[in-house]
Amino acid sequence: MTIYTNNGRLIIPLVKRKKKAQKMDEDKVRYIVTKAYCPKGCNIIDHEIDINGFPGIRIAFKRDGMEGEFVVSAIEGDFDKKVLRGELTEGAKDELYCPHCGTAFEKLVNCKCTDGADMVVIGLTPKLNFNNAITFCNVTGCSNGAFIKSGDALMHVRLHEAL
Repeated sequence: MTIYTNNGRLIIPLVKRKKKAQKMDEDKVRYIVTKAYCPKGCNIIDHEIDINGFPGIRIAFKRDGMEGEFVVSAIEGDFDKKVLRGELTEGAKDELYCPHCGTAFEKLVNCKCTDGADMVVIGLTPKLNFNNAITFCNVTGCSNGAFIKSGDALMHVRLHEAL
C-alpha cells in the first residue's frame, strides 16, 4: 500500500529508509582477510608484521635473477606491502608461492595488464575452494594488484571477457 500526502508527495516509512542506508553502508565496508592458505594448506597470515593495523599475508616471489618475500595488506583494496627480502619492480611479473612449503599459487584467470600476467588465488580455507578465495595480479603495480574475491573476478571475466 502506497501512502501519499495531501499534496501528492510519497511517504516512505523511516524503517525502509534505514534499511536502504544500512545497505549503502555495507557496500562501503572493506573486508579484512583473517585466514589465508596456500594450495597445500599452509597458513600464510603473518602475525609478526602488521600493515595498517592488521596482520599481513606473507608471500614468496621469484623471477629471473631475483627472489624474496613480502607481506601484503590483508585489507581488501589496500595495495600496501612490506618487502622483507629481495626487490619488487614496478611492472615486473613474479611467480608467487608459499613461503613455508614452496608451492606455487594457482592461477584463476589471465590479467589483461600485460602479456602472461595471471590472477593468482589464495584460499580462505585450508582446502582450496575457488568460491571461497581471494585473487590478485602477479604483476607489481597492476590495478588488479589488491585483493578481490575470486567469485567477483570470475563473474567480471564472464560478463566482460577481460579483467
